[in-house]
Amino acid sequence: MAYRIGVDIGGTSVKLGVVDNEFNVIEKLRFPTGEEATSEGIINGIIDNCRMLCEKYDVEAIGIGSAGGVDSKRGMVVSAGNLPFVNEPVAIKVGEALNLPTLIENDGTCALIGERAAGVCKGADDTLIITIGTGIGGAMIVDGKIVRGHLKRAGELGHFIIDRNGIECECGLRGCFERYASATALIEVTEKAVQDNPNSILATVAKDGINGKTVFDANEMGCPVAKAILDEYGQILADGLNSLIHIFQPAVIALAGGIANQGESLIKLFEDKVYKHCKVATTSLNGNGGIIGAALLGTEYAR
Repeated sequence: MAYRIGVDIGGTSVKLGVVDNEFNVIEKLRFPTGEEATSEGIINGIIDNCRMLCEKYDVEAIGIGSAGGVDSKRGMVVSAGNLPFVNEPVAIKVGEALNLPTLIENDGTCALIGERAAGVCKGADDTLIITIGTGIGGAMIVDGKIVRGHLKRAGELGHFIIDRNGIECECGLRGCFERYASATALIEVTEKAVQDNPNSILATVAKDGINGKTVFDANEMGCPVAKAILDEYGQILADGLNSLIHIFQPAVIALAGGIANQGESLIKLFEDKVYKHCKVATTSLNGNGGIIGAALLGTEYAR
């Protein structure tokens, strides 16, 4: 059997996986990037780890997903925020070193390709993925084709405005969806609520630290402060989802990222507020969507 390798380049680590013909990730490797990582260091790490996998499996191709603006035709990461890539021909360097066909695409797009092939978006020709983490990103497939945009950065689904007089965003706008619906935003609201309600269940749960899961845990314990936070957060998510449903008319929206790990607890926050003609579900690929989608670059699933 011939296999494909999928590479998912993130801000803190690079994940690699060997994917079989049934979209199973049969072996995974991971190495850190970190703040001190260089472009050369990351690329060499990808080459070294891919070489190890190629020694064990009959690999026919490699696909790479990276954050930022990716020029897939030139095999290049144009720019990538918290990654040290500027007009870096990542795919070309990896392919030449390993003598294998190597393609590259935006990481959000790879995650959506994976979901469409094997996850909650399976078979849908009109579908979105929204990643809810430090920020909010995503990708779109419309009429069966990936939407990349003029500058190769389509899919910044966190940067439409829901309050023009709202919180300033790092992108330079004010009131972006990301500033209210990301894990970062939820953590900020939770921190303030803990300060304002020091005797609450939420404050007790938060003593071990606050992350995106904290408010969900407190809500499960019957905390009214946590419930109020999540009621408002659910309405914000519903507003954003309904806007995107109007614009793109997707059949399915997949939710990924750290907050999506809350599964049904997350869906319940907005399911009665979102238009019923679009299915909204959390990813079913256990964090492997980006690897699977990257591995499928160059196939029928990545048109």
